[in-house]
Amino acid sequence: MDTLGQKIGYMLLGAAIAAPLTWWLVSAQPVNSPASAMETYPDKSLPPANLANDTVEATVPTSTHTLAELNALRQQVQQLQGELAQTQTTARPEPPSEPPRSTASGNINRQLADIFQTELRDPLWADELELQLGDFLYTSDLSHYFAYASYGCKRHVCQLSFVPRSQGVDAMQWQRLNDRLFNTPWIQHFKVSAAQQTAQGMQVHLSTKSIRELSTEY
Repeated sequence: MDTLGQKIGYMLLGAAIAAPLTWWLVSAQPVNSPASAMETYPDKSLPPANLANDTVEATVPTSTHTLAELNALRQQVQQLQGELAQTQTTARPEPPSEPPRSTASGNINRQLADIFQTELRDPLWADELELQLGDFLYTSDLSHYFAYASYGCKRHVCQLSFVPRSQGVDAMQWQRLNDRLFNTPWIQHFKVSAAQQTAQGMQVHLSTKSIRELSTEY
């Protein structure tokens, strides 16, 4: 019994010693690294870098050719634009010079001025119009720029003389006066109108009859 027990004890002791030894042998085996795996399978390695360089070098001539074409087209467009501008400059008519003052308007103004001096005054008709003429500069917001040198009506003709209140009145203000005057409601009573610029300002004549009708009467 003692001999058998000793044998069993020796067997257990040997097993206990053999287990760590087996574990150490397994752990001591080298593990394949990625580098060794790549060496084991050389057919799966990455393509060489010079292929990418070849691709870039192949595209460079194409890009250079495209830029050359764009530059050529840009030069053609600039040349055509220059020719078009030169053609338009040549074909553009010269601006007309300032037209001379209308002699017909001056003649009408003189005729109406003469009639205004000779005709008799109709108080009923003239008083009503003179009231409207007197308010014109105020109702048109022009009293800050212009004043009446004189105004009045007779029987068929009215005469208005405007003067600027200061030297700062420019052509735009004179045009504004002209537009406001010929857009008033009472201007529709007249058939003929004539305006003439003078050294002092502007003189306007209005008539309820045409020049032909006035010529038969005066």
